[in-house]
Formats: sequence, C-alpha cells, structure tokens
Amino acid sequence: MKKIHLYILISIVALFLLPTIVIKQKAKEKVPVQTHVARPLKSGQDTVKEKDGSCPITIQIVGQKETYPLEEYIVGVVAAEMPASFDLEALKAQAIASRTFALKRTSFGKSKIEPTVSAQAYASPAQRKKDWGANYQKNEKKIRKAVQATKGQVLTYKKDLITAMFFSTSNGQTESAKSYSGQVVPYLQSVTVPTSEKESPRFHTNYTFTLMQWNNAFNQQWTKSQIYNIKIARNSSGRVKYIASGTKKWTGREVREKLQLASSDFTVAWDTDTKKVKVQTTGYGHGVGMSQYGAKALAEKGASSSEILHHFYQHVKIEKLKKSSSLCLNSQAIDKNSK
Repeated sequence: MKKIHLYILISIVALFLLPTIVIKQKAKEKVPVQTHVARPLKSGQDTVKEKDGSCPITIQIVGQKETYPLEEYIVGVVAAEMPASFDLEALKAQAIASRTFALKRTSFGKSKIEPTVSAQAYASPAQRKKDWGANYQKNEKKIRKAVQATKGQVLTYKKDLITAMFFSTSNGQTESAKSYSGQVVPYLQSVTVPTSEKESPRFHTNYTFTLMQWNNAFNQQWTKSQIYNIKIARNSSGRVKYIASGTKKWTGREVREKLQLASSDFTVAWDTDTKKVKVQTTGYGHGVGMSQYGAKALAEKGASSSEILHHFYQHVKIEKLKKSSSLCLNSQAIDKNSK
C-alpha cells in the first residue's frame, strides 16, 4: 500500500515538472535570425520599391557632388530645355524624352551625365528662381505638373530604351539618323514638322566670316572665286549633304562643326560690298529626333504628348518603368498608341 502511495506521489511531481523541462529544452533550441540587412541607396540602385511601383533612381551630374532623384532631375532638365510658356503637352513630351535620354546615357544612374547641350541642359532650383524671377512659382508649378503626369514613363523600341535625341528647331523636316551619322536607326526617321515652327526665334540665323576666318576654319586657302563657285548638294531633308570646292569635299555636318553654325541647312554667298562670306542657316540643332518648337506647334494644334512623341519617334512604345530584382529594367505598356 505504501508503494502505491509512493508511485502516485512521484507521478504528481512529474506532472508539475514536465512543463518546466520542456520550456528549458525549447530555450536551448537555436532561434533563427533575420539575415536581410537594409543597404543604403547608391546611385543607380533601387533597393526599395515605391508605393506606386516606380523605380527610385538617382542621377549624378558631372561637376556636382550632390545626386538627384530621377524625377527631380527631370524637373531641372525640362526647365532648362524647353520654355515654360510652351503648352503642357509639349512639356510632357519633353519630360518623357529627357527621362529616356538620361536613363540611357547613365545606364540607369550608374554613370554621370553632363549638364550641357552635348547631353541635356539642367537648371538648378536656384538657377530657375534667377531665370524666372516673378514667374518662378507659376513656371515651377507647370513644369512639375508635366513631370509628375509622366512619372516613370520612357520610350522603348523592342523592349530597349531608345536614344531619345531632340533639338530646338527644324527647317520643316527632321533629319534621319542615317543622314546624320550614316547609321540606320528605325525610330529616328525624317518626318515633316508644322510650318508654324517658323515662329521659333532661331528659325533663321545669319553669319559673316572674313576670308581669313573662313580659311582658318577649313585649314586651307580659299579665294573669293572658290567661294563663288562652291557646289552644295542637299539630302532629302533639305540639309547640306556636302559642299565641294575643286577636289575638296566636306559634309554638311563637318561644315556646321567647323563654323559652329546653328544648323546644317545653310547657304553660302560672297558679299562683294563687305568682301566677306555670308552664311544663313535654317533651323537650330542637329535635326534628329524631336523638334522642340515642332512639339510646341503640334501641341497648339491639339496633339497630346503621346501623339507628339509617336510623330517624331517612329515605331516606339511609351512604357512605365517597373522594378525587376535590383534594376529597373522591366516596363509596362501604358499607351494605346504604342506600336
């Protein structure tokens, strides 16, 4: 009987001790730790997806220590590249083209971009305040509206970002990439531009050169007789294909660069009164891609930013960047007019 009582007592004690033993055993088990550690955002990286699914990319400008969020950078570019007085749809088209150009040029923020016409201009907030003066608030609001309305939107061709070239003013026709560089680019073809583009203050530019200045530019001795007899051949866009004097020949692009002309659509004449070479250009810029004053003219006719972009860039899509692993490479078509 005593043995039975002893067994009962031992069982009761064991029941009370068992939870304690189990708890201690669990305490000895290895607890898994979180291995993901947040990393600081570097230029060109997107470690966090924004609420709207867009890609946080930063842009570095040559000569500046500060980096800029992509959309803030685009505000400064549009402000520098296109007058704020332009129609909102033209400004939106510029924002999309400039965003595409910047991402292509910098490989999604990995390299720096020049704030000059060799890439695309940029105006800081301080510069915008200085340039716009009393109109700063109104212009800033309008530019930001254009950028915000197109946030993350880019131009693609066969799933790749295009080289979204643009310029100020055409001669009534844009230049094809083939005529400009010799390389065929399917989306950079020659297209017509509304005649109202002639309203551009840069539609015509006049130059005069002394014979010495002309000779220094070409590094050869021209005579006034050779200027008289200069031969000029033009391409289908009306720009100079080449000029020839005797056995010498230069492309229109070479002449533009040598003389620092506004356009490669030019005429050359000898002024017998001043004994100088007179040159007149039509248009302003290289002529390839989107004409900014052409975009203005189209917008004033009621064209949307999408229609403007599809006019100047053939067979492209307007897409919005989406996050894909560590790079913003995926995109989604957002424009029914995309081809």
